[in-house]
Amino acid sequence: MTVQAIPDNPYFPGIYRRTADNACVVAVAPRSFMSVPEVRAVLSEVLATQPHRFVFTVLHSGEGLQDDTISDEVVATRKFHRMQSSEGPVESLLAERIHLTLPDAAVLSMTDDIKDLGGDSLLCLELSEAIADIWDVEIEPVDVFRVNSLAALAADIEAGR
Repeated sequence: MTVQAIPDNPYFPGIYRRTADNACVVAVAPRSFMSVPEVRAVLSEVLATQPHRFVFTVLHSGEGLQDDTISDEVVATRKFHRMQSSEGPVESLLAERIHLTLPDAAVLSMTDDIKDLGGDSLLCLELSEAIADIWDVEIEPVDVFRVNSLAALAADIEAGR
């Protein structure tokens, strides 16, 4: 396992390694808040790799960027962000709606949750209202915030139809 430092960028220090299938396993420590889709976009540009090829974690203050931070064992046991494209009409429309709240370069995954997106009570309220308008399904804003992933939110929408 050869671990390298992510080249200088104004957003975060980080380390990465390539896997046998040329995916990137990455750990980053943002200097200020960045949503997961924003981190994914920066990584894609800096490492010249397609966003779906990343498995990464965002480290917070107090966590170190050491080689073993991205070992196979740690990746298997900690929450790492994995890219998952939308599937089906509900996931696709939900992703389109959420993408309206993100910067243009952001790369959204159905494994992201509202907290990954920098979600707050206002975003949860907007999504709750959009879900009611688009699919005629009532999901409370607090339930939007608590969902584990956008794929799970889409499943809740489908179940409520």
